[in-house]
Amino acid sequence: MAKSPSQLSTLLPCPLCGRTLVPVPAGESLSFRCKRGHDLVLTDLLAAQSATLTHGLEDLLAAWRCQCEKLLDTAEDAHRNGYSRVAELFERHAAVLQSRVQLLSGALPVGESASTFKVVEA
Repeated sequence: MAKSPSQLSTLLPCPLCGRTLVPVPAGESLSFRCKRGHDLVLTDLLAAQSATLTHGLEDLLAAWRCQCEKLLDTAEDAHRNGYSRVAELFERHAAVLQSRVQLLSGALPVGESASTFKVVEA
């Protein structure tokens, strides 16, 4: 897994130009944008069937899971210390991140033997 967010972003090359892709908010789906301006949805990335992109998406998924766990831990601490409104804020952020985790984990191939990609439409 990447050691920092900047390392993580370099693991997602745009299949159109090779520049770095970053996730962008897209409601109920996952979208990515490169520094050149190409906008790609998750289905576009998976259609490229690039091992580099797949590994980059797996790393992104692991990072999002870790961030979500930290958000929930912080919310729990806030509740425990009487900061209910702060806890609710962290829980909302965790819920958004959990939905992205579900979308991405449902779309990525399972195991190394997977020969096709399961793409989840939002």
